[in-house]
Amino acid sequence: MVSPQRAERIPLIALFFLCYVIKVQAVSYRERPESLAVREGQTVTLRCAFIGLTAQSVVIWEGPPNFNVMSTDRNVDSLYKRHRITGNSGRGEYSMEIKDVQVSDAGGYRCSTLGLQEKAEMMLDVIVPMKKAPKIIVSDISITAGQSLTLSCRTTEGSPLPTLTWFNGTTQVQQSNEELTDDRSIASLDLVLPELTRWDHGRNFTCVADQGHPELAPLTASSTMLNVKYSPVVRIRSQSIRASEGETLDLSCDVDSNPPATVTWRKLGGDIPTNAENRGGTLRLPTLDRTAAGVYQCQANNGIAPSGLGSATLTVQYPPHITSNFNRKTSPFVGQEAFSLLCEAEGYPEPRVRWRRKGTKLYFGNPLQFSRIDYDMEGDYECVASNGQMRDAVRQIFLDVRGKPYINTVSLKVSVRSGDTARLVCEILSDPLPEETRWLRRGPGQQDKPVTASQRPGIREEETTSPRGVTNTLVISHVGRSDGGVYVCETTNTFGTFQREFNMEVKDTNTQAVVIASITVIVLLILFATIFICIAKRTGLSAGVKREKATSSTLTASRALPPLPPYLNSRSVPAMDPDDMDGLELQDFNGTLKPRPPPRMDKQPYSIGLSYPSLMHPLPPYSTVERQRPDGEDNMVDSPYLEDPWETEDFMTPPALPPKDLPGKRIDSSVLC
Repeated sequence: MVSPQRAERIPLIALFFLCYVIKVQAVSYRERPESLAVREGQTVTLRCAFIGLTAQSVVIWEGPPNFNVMSTDRNVDSLYKRHRITGNSGRGEYSMEIKDVQVSDAGGYRCSTLGLQEKAEMMLDVIVPMKKAPKIIVSDISITAGQSLTLSCRTTEGSPLPTLTWFNGTTQVQQSNEELTDDRSIASLDLVLPELTRWDHGRNFTCVADQGHPELAPLTASSTMLNVKYSPVVRIRSQSIRASEGETLDLSCDVDSNPPATVTWRKLGGDIPTNAENRGGTLRLPTLDRTAAGVYQCQANNGIAPSGLGSATLTVQYPPHITSNFNRKTSPFVGQEAFSLLCEAEGYPEPRVRWRRKGTKLYFGNPLQFSRIDYDMEGDYECVASNGQMRDAVRQIFLDVRGKPYINTVSLKVSVRSGDTARLVCEILSDPLPEETRWLRRGPGQQDKPVTASQRPGIREEETTSPRGVTNTLVISHVGRSDGGVYVCETTNTFGTFQREFNMEVKDTNTQAVVIASITVIVLLILFATIFICIAKRTGLSAGVKREKATSSTLTASRALPPLPPYLNSRSVPAMDPDDMDGLELQDFNGTLKPRPPPRMDKQPYSIGLSYPSLMHPLPPYSTVERQRPDGEDNMVDSPYLEDPWETEDFMTPPALPPKDLPGKRIDSSVLC
């Protein structure tokens, strides 16, 4: 009977035991042991770590042979001198380190503790590399085609023993079978070739030994080359040969045999020409004639039956000749359809007739057909007749394409910046050459207006001529936005007219910097002028200048004065006092006031210019040059648009007229420099 005190302790003991079992069962692997391969002599660490170990937990390592206990907790059995436990026990790390690994260390290992449902196992492979390549043994050194041959590959090197594989060149031979022997220290593999052929001669067979870990033990291999004897095989390079009379011909007989064979020649149904030269595999026939035609046979013998035979048929031929009598030149028209050229030739063998464009190697069939004629097809064409071995017969014809013009320009859209020069290039193909080429500008309603140089300065045409046609270029200088639009190049010859549109786009230039620079220059000029006027007033320079101008009695000028404004002519203004002219003599030439020609002296002429800002429509600048003719006429350019005289470097201020009131009417005008 159990005492009451003992009865009370039994449930407590059971409870503690249950908690211990639950805690022990909570142990698991944090790092499971994994299989490894290591080279002999190296150091390896077998890793093992747990989660949930307690102070009462015991970790056990088991290893080869037969999973013997090697360590308990961190204590290693004394039999294992090169082994020790590493890692942090507090973190559950119980890794085994093995120094100077030996082949005897290879095998299965197990790391475990109480409470694990499954014990983790691993394999350790210790690799000893092969010191020698495997050896190949040939059953018969001298072998003839048609016989069988066995190649044996053996090795005793390495641990573990390597796996052997046969290769024919770089291709693995699948037929090989590994030989099983009682001696586990030898690896052997035989390759059986049941029937050899001449194609096996010179083949390279390789035996490769692989220990399964190329990073620790590299592959090793041995090779052997087969020497297979076989009867001669003769190959004639060309069994049907065609040659022309007078040529020198070589008949070649290629012989494949092992060992080498002796070659002889004969002619079936006749004799070989007396001037023939027997050079073994080649029979030379110099200066052929028609009697050399026939069947030639070469025979090769190396002592292994059967002998090799080969034959070739020689045909003596004559060169091709073109029989067609077509003209040197033919003239189709642009747009003509289904135009063709036929060429006929004869020869033996029957020649092949083709066409090509002169200077090219691209051939066309016979007859030469054109689906539709255009100017790109104009040129020299050659009829070529060939029969393979002889020289080609060639006859030439010129295709002269005629018709209305065609514009061949590729780029029909021109983009130019404002202020730049635009060039519209019109490439014209025409035969005969164009009689007229002009440029039109397309306006609203598809109305075309001619573009001429008289419309504004800077427009001109440039034209160059070539054998195929004309290139006309419209050049527009200082392009503005108003110059953009559609231009039409129109060209005409005897057969008709052709047009092509060109679209010119004018892009704005970056004027912001120009405007800023211009404003800056103007402000600086005003500032300098103001300072100069102030200084002149203070020094009396202005009064001196006025006195000098007032006392001036003559006016020397190399340019004619501009015409007076309407309100100063003789019909609207009373006659001026001669004193008011202050010595200025004028002559009237058809209403234009000009100064009297100055005396001819070796003086540098200068120019003057006047403007009348009060006029609603200012007169264009007028200029003169030094008089070079005795009759007083000016040597000058009529067009006022060629240059702006107000911007020339030699511009000088003219003398001012005295500011006097005319009787009867006050004139409100000013003369400005």
